[in-house]
Amino acid sequence: MLHELKSDLPEFKEADFRDGLNIAVARRSRTAGREDRNPVGKTSFVRVLDFLLGADVRPGHPLRRAELAHAEFGLTLDLFGQPRTITRSAGNLASAQVNEVAMRLQKFRGYLGKGLFGLTGGGGEPSFRSLVAYYLRDVTAGGFSSPTETHRKQRVIDTQPMLAHLFALDVGLVTKVREVSETGRDLRELRKIAKESVMGMALGRGNDLDAQIRALQNRREALAGEMVDFRVAGRYAWHRERADELSRRIREINDHLVVTERGVKDVEAAISEDGDVLPDRGYLRQVFDELAIALPGQVVRRFEEVEAFHRSVVANRRGYLEAERVRLLGEISRERAELADLDRERAELMRLLTADGAFETYAELQRQLAVLDGRLSELVERRSIVERWGNSSRHLQMRSAELELQINADLHDRRDHVREVSRMFAAFARRLYGEARPAALTIEAGRSGYKFAPAIGGNATSGVRCMALFCFDLCMAVTAKRAGHGPDFLVHDSHVFEHVDTGQVAAALALAAEVCAAERLQYVTALNSDRLEDALRTRPGLDHHVCAEMTEARDDGGLFGVRY
Repeated sequence: MLHELKSDLPEFKEADFRDGLNIAVARRSRTAGREDRNPVGKTSFVRVLDFLLGADVRPGHPLRRAELAHAEFGLTLDLFGQPRTITRSAGNLASAQVNEVAMRLQKFRGYLGKGLFGLTGGGGEPSFRSLVAYYLRDVTAGGFSSPTETHRKQRVIDTQPMLAHLFALDVGLVTKVREVSETGRDLRELRKIAKESVMGMALGRGNDLDAQIRALQNRREALAGEMVDFRVAGRYAWHRERADELSRRIREINDHLVVTERGVKDVEAAISEDGDVLPDRGYLRQVFDELAIALPGQVVRRFEEVEAFHRSVVANRRGYLEAERVRLLGEISRERAELADLDRERAELMRLLTADGAFETYAELQRQLAVLDGRLSELVERRSIVERWGNSSRHLQMRSAELELQINADLHDRRDHVREVSRMFAAFARRLYGEARPAALTIEAGRSGYKFAPAIGGNATSGVRCMALFCFDLCMAVTAKRAGHGPDFLVHDSHVFEHVDTGQVAAALALAAEVCAAERLQYVTALNSDRLEDALRTRPGLDHHVCAEMTEARDDGGLFGVRY
């Protein structure tokens, strides 16, 4: 049970709790609309209680305000069969005190988990904070969005340990289901990453990898065979002799090219010097005339024959020179082509003969083999990953189906307990809506564990959904307390009644009072004064206790006694 909430703030609105229905009332003007929010501290009232039960103070929390930075708060409640006072300050979030004994926050939460929920600290158990979140739902985190969830976007699998513990089901089974689910999720994430790249490479498909592996294995066998047959000394000597032979041949060709190119120049010079003009023989006739000697006709004919012969000699010489020039140019072209081929071959041989000579060649073969081995190892590992993933997927599917069968069998064994829970929820809903809205809380086996489905039939308005959550929480609190798995109090923010008609609000408060009396529970909520007055007119005999009062009429009328 909760007993007292206090603070060292001078104007803090302290609360004293009693058995049964406890209401923190926010006094407000009747002129305000029913759904208007007034900042007097109804939500802060619940969040301070949560803070004293080990909650973190995240951005947006009221205790983050500078005015409250050093304020100290205290909560007296029953723990381990006797009243104990918890003290915690917004200025020291890392620790808390229990009856003035300081504890680090983690140890403090473990202490509360054992005292309120019977947690032992064993593996697979839900955490204390994940459990108490169902007893003090945080509206700012989306705690009223769904009966089975305590914050927005909470996965079904993540709710399983808490719900199984609170509804007295097999936590061990849902722990196994969660492990399978987490493994499956990790596998899916890895596959998603693998489709893009893994260390810069796509994993590929099994068949494609097998083909690549076989091709690389064939290449490796061929290269390994070449290395086995490799003769170091012989190959080195052969390379050296061949390089020397090429060098000699290259020198010979270069020398011959020099001579040949010079011959081409000489031939071209001789061709340019030769012409078609014959020697002038007219001066002979002048000489004979001066000597008054007349040359006989036979001598004249000899001069003409010599001239014809000379012309023939000149033409033959030109033809010879042209032919020689063509031959020499062709020879130069062939030798230059041969020189280029020999130079390339010698360059490759010199590369092999550098450094350690033949050992460099052998090292090159070893390097190629190492590259192949590395690539082959990579492909084999990728193929192994693909195979393991395939086997893992099949194993997870089988394991998931097996656990679903076990959960189904567990529910069958607990069928009386499950029926009692379902009847309780339906009875609570019937108290609010009568027979007009059929209601049920079904618990079935699913791939994610126990599948909880609380529902109140008919038109699912916001108010009906809020009351489904109210009935679910009340049913949970009763079931957990009976099993020794939960505390004897339940706290609701005023948001649970925000969209609910006055008749259902009155009925819900009356139901909470009756259930608390029957089950020795304590229900705490916060309401605006006008809503409480409307409920009391509908249920004038409502058994309740106003545990705290706040007002919007003055600046210090809020929960903390300060306006911010």
